[in-house]
Amino acid sequence: MSIQVSNIDKHYGDTQVLHGVSFSCDAGDTLVLLGPSGAGKSSLLRVLNLLETATTGEMTVAGCQFNFSNTIEEKASSALRKKVGMVFQQYNLWPHMTVLQNLIEAPIKVAKIGKEQAKQQALEILTMLQLADKADNWPLQLSGGQQQRVAIARALMMKPDVLLFDEPTAALDPEITNQVVNIIKTLSQTGITQVIVTHEVDFAKKVASHVLYLEQGKIVEYGTHQVFTTPETPEFTAYLSH
Repeated sequence: MSIQVSNIDKHYGDTQVLHGVSFSCDAGDTLVLLGPSGAGKSSLLRVLNLLETATTGEMTVAGCQFNFSNTIEEKASSALRKKVGMVFQQYNLWPHMTVLQNLIEAPIKVAKIGKEQAKQQALEILTMLQLADKADNWPLQLSGGQQQRVAIARALMMKPDVLLFDEPTAALDPEITNQVVNIIKTLSQTGITQVIVTHEVDFAKKVASHVLYLEQGKIVEYGTHQVFTTPETPEFTAYLSH
């Protein structure tokens, strides 16, 4: 199992946003998290990368084990983040660095890779994502779709076992969305496990091998791509018909 989550609860003060969430992913799966606003999708995604700490429950991600009844050590969090990449909705590119500099910063400083080796890896990834000609551009010189691909490239530089996406197609036009679809499909063939938060059902149908549908922090439906054609719950059926 690449990801195994067991009985995760998450509170913000008196508000509980995740209730007993349990699921698992095999290596290479593409799990899409669907649900209305406030369903807990983004909170769950952030727990998987320890950007948020769950209140109770257990989790194993890329071989790193956590029991949230205990204090999570910073060393353990750092070990996890070396194996789990995150592509944020706002991309979070450093505006004062070129595309190439954005890509090589973490490998050099965190993974202690030599600068020339990091540059070579960066150019290979940029070529794969059809961005090699943008290596010396500043982020603000790029379109939204290009910035999105640079954010994916930067996450791939750390050779993650798991890649997390928060609304990767928000505010992108259909042509750029199809580019993101193709990237996610290509990555799934390399064995990377991907977890994607989205509210766009058509996009989810194109990329998901598995689906987790949440309402009010609870799992309502969980299954393979098949649930899009034969949903098992009236709630998910209603969601798909919107």
